[in-house]
Amino acid sequence: MKKKEFDSVKLMRDIRDRLSERYNDPQNEEIDLQAIRKKFGLAR
Repeated sequence: MKKKEFDSVKLMRDIRDRLSERYNDPQNEEIDLQAIRKKFGLAR
């Protein structure tokens, strides 16, 4: 098997793990989503 410089599966796992740690409390996710909506002018 050829050595890959970029492992997309590992990258997605790392991202998923970091997000699950950051958004363990649903309130943190809601705060970030409100900030994104405000920044980009999106209505809920």
